Amino acid sequence: MKVPRSDIMRKILLTIDRHPSSIYDIQYSISDIADPGRTRLPKLLKAMEEDELVVSALQPGPLGPYRRMYELGPRAQDYLNESLRDAIETILHFYCIYRHENSGTLCKLRKEPKINRPNGCILFAAFPNMTVEDLHEIRDVIASNESPLIAIIGSGDILCKTGIDYLHMGDDINSIDTQSGSVSEIRLRGVPNPNELPSAISECKRSLAINGILRITVPFVFFDEPRSPMLDNFISKVTMDLFPELGIVEGKLLQGIIEENFSKNGLYETNLGQVVFWGIKS
Repeated sequence: MKVPRSDIMRKILLTIDRHPSSIYDIQYSISDIADPGRTRLPKLLKAMEEDELVVSALQPGPLGPYRRMYELGPRAQDYLNESLRDAIETILHFYCIYRHENSGTLCKLRKEPKINRPNGCILFAAFPNMTVEDLHEIRDVIASNESPLIAIIGSGDILCKTGIDYLHMGDDINSIDTQSGSVSEIRLRGVPNPNELPSAISECKRSLAINGILRITVPFVFFDEPRSPMLDNFISKVTMDLFPELGIVEGKLLQGIIEENFSKNGLYETNLGQVVFWGIKS
C-alpha cells in the first residue's frame, strides 16, 4: 500500500524537529512507513524546501566530509499544527462513538430538568457554523411546537433549500440584532472563543424575555483544569488554545459565567453523551 506523500512529509518534519538530519538519517527514520529510494527522497526534500517547510545547508560531518543537513523551515510549524488538528479531530470522532455507547455515565451530572418551554421566538447559533445536526434539532423543535418563530445567528446556507422560514439576527453572537427581551429561547451548539464567552452570554441574557431559557450544548467538555502533563490534559489544553473550533470547552469556566448571569441554572448530560448548560432569565 502506497503511503500518501503528506504522511511522508509529516514524518520527515517530525524527524528533523528533534535534531537536524542528513538525507541518510531521514531515509532511515521513515523506513517504517515508506521506501522512497535515493531518487524520490531528494525530489521530495527539494519540493519541501521550495515550500519553505525545510531549509538546508552544508555542514562538516563527524568524519570530515561535508553533508547537507535539513532543519525545519518557516512554514513547518503551521504544517505540523494542521496535522495535529487533523489527528485530534480523528480522535474526537472515535471518542464520540465510545461516548454514545456509554452515554449518561461519563460526567455523572444531574438529569435534564423539567422546564416549561416558553412560547415565542427560538434563536439558534452554532460554532464555528451550523451543521446537519443543527438542522435536525431545528426540525425537531418545529415538530414539537405550534408554529414556532425560528431565528438564527450566522450563515443560513444549510436552511436555504429546506423550506424552513427563519429570521436572521446577525452574524455575531456578541451583537444580536433584536430588541431586549424579545427572544423566548436561545440554543447554542458549541461556544465562541473563550475570550468572547462573557460578552456572548451577557448578550444572550439581554435578548431573552423574562423566564426565557438559554441552552448551550457542548460537544466535548472537561471539568477539571488541566495541570499535570497527562495525555488527556495535553489534548484538552492544546485543543482549547489552538483549535477552539473543535468544540472542547473547560466546563467550570462556562458554568461560572452562566451562574454570574442566571440565578436559576444547571447542566445535564444528553443521551448522546453531550453536556447541556442552561440558565433561565428571572
